[in-house]
Amino acid sequence: MSDELKFRISSGLKNIIGRDLITDEYIAVFELVKNSFDAHATEVEIIFENIFSENGKIIIMDNGKGMNYDDLINKWLFVAYSAKKDGTEDLDYRDKINSRFYYAGAKGIGRFSCDKLGTNLRLISKKDGTNSKIEEIKVDWTKFEENAKAEFVNISVDHQVLEINPSKFKTGTYLEITGLRPDANWGGNKIIKLKHSLSKLINPFEADNNRNFNINVVAEEFKRYDEGLANPYWRINGYVVNNLLSVLKNKTIHIKSEISADGHTISTEFSKDGESLYKIVERNIEYRRLSSILIELYYLDKRARYNFTRAMGIRAHDYGSVFLYKNNIRIYPYGEPGENSFSLDTRQQKRIGQYVGTRELIGRVEISGDNEEFKETTSRGDGLVKNESYFQLESYLINSVISKLENYVMKFLKYGIEFKRFEGYNDNLEGIINYISGVQNSNVISIDFNSNLLEIIGLNQEENKSAFAVLNSIENIARNSGNNELLENVQSIKQRLEDALTTAQIAEEEIREKDKIISERTSENLFLKSVKSQDLDEVVSFLHHIGIGSKNIDNELKLFVKQLRKGKEIDRDQLLKTLDYVLLENRKILTISKFASKANFKLFTSSVEIDVIEYISEYIENILGLVSSQKPVILISKIKGERFIKNVKPIELNIIIDNLISNSRRAKAETIEIIFNTKKTNLEIRFIDDGIGINREYFEKVFEIGFTTTSGSGIGLYHIRKILEDMNGSIKLNLNNDKKTEFIITI
Repeated sequence: MSDELKFRISSGLKNIIGRDLITDEYIAVFELVKNSFDAHATEVEIIFENIFSENGKIIIMDNGKGMNYDDLINKWLFVAYSAKKDGTEDLDYRDKINSRFYYAGAKGIGRFSCDKLGTNLRLISKKDGTNSKIEEIKVDWTKFEENAKAEFVNISVDHQVLEINPSKFKTGTYLEITGLRPDANWGGNKIIKLKHSLSKLINPFEADNNRNFNINVVAEEFKRYDEGLANPYWRINGYVVNNLLSVLKNKTIHIKSEISADGHTISTEFSKDGESLYKIVERNIEYRRLSSILIELYYLDKRARYNFTRAMGIRAHDYGSVFLYKNNIRIYPYGEPGENSFSLDTRQQKRIGQYVGTRELIGRVEISGDNEEFKETTSRGDGLVKNESYFQLESYLINSVISKLENYVMKFLKYGIEFKRFEGYNDNLEGIINYISGVQNSNVISIDFNSNLLEIIGLNQEENKSAFAVLNSIENIARNSGNNELLENVQSIKQRLEDALTTAQIAEEEIREKDKIISERTSENLFLKSVKSQDLDEVVSFLHHIGIGSKNIDNELKLFVKQLRKGKEIDRDQLLKTLDYVLLENRKILTISKFASKANFKLFTSSVEIDVIEYISEYIENILGLVSSQKPVILISKIKGERFIKNVKPIELNIIIDNLISNSRRAKAETIEIIFNTKKTNLEIRFIDDGIGINREYFEKVFEIGFTTTSGSGIGLYHIRKILEDMNGSIKLNLNNDKKTEFIITI
């Protein structure tokens, strides 16, 4: 006699399909925002409240179609079921949407992203329709963790109908997540990173997206931080925006390749600095599993990378590389900074100098239509399932798209132009295109090209012939003869020549831009007109911030003069507080003037995301070395490649370093050693000098305002501690170092 048995489901299933699969908090928010997208929302608001307290919460609300009681029971609470996947999601909503709408998520587990963010969820939803009610459910995720033997389906979720909807939208879903996970450590830096990630969630490479989808981030605790930030890219509050396409359109090498919807043809267009060079249409013989695939890549040489940083406020390789989108929604983590997307960096390492990698590329792989074979892995953050279709996609990207790009880059940018190859090509531009693209096969259907092709690629420019052509000939001789030493020397010379030409080109462009600005000014300001070697915007910035500091000092002193003239007594503590403020402002002015007279790079007085180790090192090496005497000698010790990225005001780092070095100089130090060391999420900076030292009886007083054992004012260390406390850091004396004075700074 046989029995019918049934599976039982432990409450531990919640973690297996939830927190264990959602690899980080960014992906968790991604999943929830994608749910809003799938709900046809046009507005999503992400709110961070009291995140530095135990009562912190994250709210995500949208104006989508919402859910009713039936949806909650039969969809949201139905674990691993996806109405999007079985085609029943919008049966009652078809008259309001495009019937060819594709969903961003279809696993049925995105709802467990809430658990990744916090222990408690309050979900409120009102469906778009007549007589709809405001439904609320409350989920305590910790109940699923109390007893692994408890049945998943027996753990209750509270439900009620509300009279008032807390959401700002009439319809849609409101998620309130509390009991924030302590390891998430939400703060300004993390929210900015989230905002930057969200800016790439909806395809930024399409100028005419027909889907209106806006994401607004609100964090009241950081409103003051945002004030005065000139670059909106670094603001925490506000709508998520991305002007990537406008930046990439100019001064880049661009290739766009597309496999048709029927999968029969591949069309590839190649352009330089916004001008099309050629367009090739080929039969698709090799990638028969692929259809409705578009790949668009921008190759960024040094000039393009410089322009990207100037326009975006972030370096290109810190922004990302080759992103993957399916129906305009990003698949994580392709394109993330440091991510080896499609193994491009692994490939580059095999033949450095011959292949391009993620640092030189920005672009997208776009999968459109159904394309069901391209599925995300169950574990979010691992990208697509690695099946046969995926490997064909990777092969198409590398062997059909990147190879054309590399063919041009290697033949025209890195290793010069072999002009003898083009003898007799003036009447046969297709021959040049074959050489540029590397395409010479029977699968070509058509080739179109720009009539000014020779001018665009520079074949008629005599200056290119003189240097690169000669070096290229020597390089070929060295390679053919096996003379590796000569080969390395020639390649080194060519690299330096390329660097010099790039620098000259950038400088020429900047001079033209600044001359244009100056010529348009009606004021005959002789000082500004005399500035040629210094960036005009820098000078204006220097004057602006010096003016602010001077005005602040002037206001403070005027107030005291007014009180004294009226015969009022000045409180000693009030006087010290005012003088402290005046001295701090004056130190800022002195630091700014140091930059204005000695340095020729941007002074950041607003908070920006920088590598603190690199910044301090460069400041000491490039600035203090120019304005200080030879002693004390400053030695910097750091681990090669070690970085510490944080949002700070660089001018405050300058003030900290200036004060410490000034103290060491007054203490007659011969040598200063600065040691950087990262420990988990902290940066430790040890500042050690061999000066006369500090008497142990004063160790507890050195950070008090007014205390000094030298000719100083006794303000510097007090200022340093105050600045570091404001940036969530600290400074202390190392009591164990008897022979030298050692300060330990922690950020």
